Amino acid sequence: MKNNDELRDELSNSPFLKKMKEQPGPKGVNEVFQVPKNYFQHLPNEVMRKVKEPTFAPVQQSSWLEQMEQFVQGLLQPRYALTLASVVVLVVASVVFFKDKNATSILPAVAEVTLEDISDEELFAYVSDNISDFNRQQMLEATGPELPEVKIQPKAPKLPKTKATQPNLEEMEKYLDEEIDDIDLEDLEAIF
Repeated sequence: MKNNDELRDELSNSPFLKKMKEQPGPKGVNEVFQVPKNYFQHLPNEVMRKVKEPTFAPVQQSSWLEQMEQFVQGLLQPRYALTLASVVVLVVASVVFFKDKNATSILPAVAEVTLEDISDEELFAYVSDNISDFNRQQMLEATGPELPEVKIQPKAPKLPKTKATQPNLEEMEKYLDEEIDDIDLEDLEAIF
């Protein structure tokens, strides 16, 4: 409560508010804090009267030529024109900057090289390095219609089937003992 009383005292001592209270209204009465009669009852109707829905004029259909003209005029607006000009400058600069000046002099030199100019060693080295890039059909086409004569080796004669003998256990143990004696400790550590 004490705060409310202090606020009222402070507001009553305000020079601006005192001046407003002392000024008379247009009718000679102090009307600063008064509202006309029935103001709030008539306010919604007054607002609705002022905010009536506007009537729109019918939209005229424009031809494609007029639409194109409007589009071009929109592109010529400063923000779009500057963006378009920047893109064009970047494209032209990149073409000029990245253009290979020696491209025309290299192409004829490559075209002049024929298969006869390449040595057999270079061809063999290339094919050996890139054999995985060739498929069988390409290799057959490269040999031409005539295939080289291939000599077929006769098959080795079949050996008669022999009866497998059982290994002798004593001989196996002797062999394993000899092998174990030959193995060093370092070899075992390397294995495991």
